[in-house]
This record gives sequence, C-alpha cells and structure tokens, in this order.
Amino acid sequence: MYPALLLLSLALPAATDGPSPPVRALAANRTFELLPAPAPDGDARLTLRAAGALLGPGRLIEISVADIDMAALFRLANTPVEEPLVRAAREQLGVPIDVEDLCFFLDDVIAQNVHATGRVVLTPFTARNVGVLLHPDDVYPTKRVRRRRVTVPRQYGDESTVVIEPPLEDTFEPAPDGAPLGPGWYERYKNPTTEDGHFTALAKARPRSDFAARARSLVEQLRAQGATVFIDASFRYRERGYLMYGAYWLGEANSARQVRQRARSLDRLQRRHRLKVDIRWQHPDGWRATQEAARKMAEAYRVVYATRRGALNSNHYDGEAIDISAIALPRALTLKAPDGQTRTFDLSAPAQSRDLSLTPDLVEWIEKHFRLQKNLRDYPHWNDADA
Repeated sequence: MYPALLLLSLALPAATDGPSPPVRALAANRTFELLPAPAPDGDARLTLRAAGALLGPGRLIEISVADIDMAALFRLANTPVEEPLVRAAREQLGVPIDVEDLCFFLDDVIAQNVHATGRVVLTPFTARNVGVLLHPDDVYPTKRVRRRRVTVPRQYGDESTVVIEPPLEDTFEPAPDGAPLGPGWYERYKNPTTEDGHFTALAKARPRSDFAARARSLVEQLRAQGATVFIDASFRYRERGYLMYGAYWLGEANSARQVRQRARSLDRLQRRHRLKVDIRWQHPDGWRATQEAARKMAEAYRVVYATRRGALNSNHYDGEAIDISAIALPRALTLKAPDGQTRTFDLSAPAQSRDLSLTPDLVEWIEKHFRLQKNLRDYPHWNDADA
C-alpha cells in the first residue's frame, strides 16, 4: 500500500534547485490493490460496489463537475444488468467517464487513503489528460500505423503520478510586471467574463459577421435540451495566448535543462513578435518550482493543448473562434441550423460520449450547417468557417 500523501516530485530535488511547492498526488498504476478487478467482459458493477463500501459515508471525490460518493457508486453498481454500465455512468455523472480507468483511479485513491486526508479532486484538465474522462486522443486519429491513422487512447496509469488538488479559484491577485510565472498572470489581458460578454465581444470584433449569432444559437439549443454548457473563451488578446502557450509548454518540461531552454525560447519569441509581456519564465526557486508554477498557470487557463503556432496566430485574436464545452447531452438531440436544416441525433448508444467535442457525427454536421469548424486536437475550440 502506498503512503497517504505523496509529492508530485517523488525524487528529492538537487540542493541548488530550491524548494518545490507540495502537491497532493496519487501514485498511479493499472493494478488493483484493494478493489476486485472488473469481470472479463468489462462489467465493473462489483468493483464500483466495493469502492462505495470502502469509500464510506461522508467521503467525496470530485471529477470535473461530477460528485462521486458512496451513494453514487452504489447507484451505479445497482444498474440493471440489461442497462449498459458505461451509458448509465455517463448519464448519472454527467461527464464522459471512462469506467475502466475510473475503477483504477478509485482503487489508488482508496489504497493510498487520500480520501481521508483532504479533498480528492480531478479537474477537467487533469481528468482528460490522465484518461479518467475521455480525451480527444480517445476519439480522433492521432498516429499513423501502416499508412493509416489510428487513435491512441489516454490510459490511467500512463503517467506515474496524478495531481488531485482542488481546482484553482477563478480570481487571483493580478501578477505585477516583472513577476515570475504563476496563476496570477491569468488576471492579466483578461477575456470577457460573462456569456453575454463573450458574444458581444465577438460581434464587436467583426460587426459584419453573424458568427456570434450562429454560435449563440448552438449554445442555446444545447442548453435548452438539458446539456451542461460552458463558454471558455472567445475574443482573446495575443498576449494572453502567448502566456497560455508558455504555461502549457513549460509545464510539460521534465528537466532543469529543458526548463532553461524553453524559458529562453519563450523570451526570444515575445521579443521577436514585440509582445512586451514582462514575465519571468523561470521561478527563483528552481526548475521544479518553475514546472509546478507553469502547471498551475496552465490549469488556471484550463489549457488542454497548445502550440507555438496557435500562440502566434490564434483565430481568437480576431474574434474568429470560440471555445465551447458541452457535456451531458441527451439521448436524442435535435438541432436546427441557421441554414434551415434540422436533424435529430441518436446519442443513446452505450459508447456515445454525450460530449459535444467528442461526438464526430455531430461535429461534422455542425461544421457543415452552422458553418463552424472544429479543431479536433483542441478540446473546446471552434473556428468560424466563414472567416
């Protein structure tokens, strides 16, 4: 059994590296330590029942917007045998859960006793990256094998540690000029903060375009049929895109040398493009502190994927893109497009994600009839196909 509390950095940093902020994390693996493994056919009812019993009353695990406690696990375990468990899980929890990876995660939580030492939280960012929620890599082809593209699914346990900290608050003290990286930079170069503000900003950026109206129509129709919908971004300052990319890229660094190289590259990048963002990309406490500050900064921005090209040329900068997250889609979803076309989508099959960004047929139809273009790699991102 693992110790109750681990640090994300399991090896001690060098003496010159400085202290790294403590991070609550699990040691992740794909071995069942306490829970019974699912049946050979994948049925996990007994696994979930055991997890509920061992979790006990009053213990809560938060995965994105889903609250998972003993009662929720017992409800799932009591799913009638004729009802596919994965469909029941996605409907009851309201998120595109991967049931097998959820079981591995629950086993680690209980075996390491972290549920008894504080809140256990997987943010949407973390849950997708570690495979507990479906990720675009689980749905869209990402790798070429024998001349064809195949999906490369995210699996829980691929990463040796999983951060289980509560999400960062939406407001921070704004970082002053000259400050090191960290979530305070989220408060600089701000996006609109309300849904109406997002659509207003898009319409103002391009007054002759109906992009904002088309996106608003999609959002309102999804929500009217019971989906949970969030607008994560619309118009964005170029400086904010640069900061988002830098946070994501540095958070992915895994050595002191890589941190130094990437920090210097980010400094050169902004000088070349005259962005004048007065940020210190290297934390004074060393590379591990830099990596952790970058991770928290990326989480504040809710970055799942970012590229240098996107940081310099994002359609958000000209009001030509919007980030929409829509989960808990109904079994039957009816949409009427701006071009007059109407279609009802049957999303009742057990394998359906019930997630807008992860439903290829739905995405393809919206692209054609709402004239929106999905960036498949970037989970919430939609471009204006008319731009």
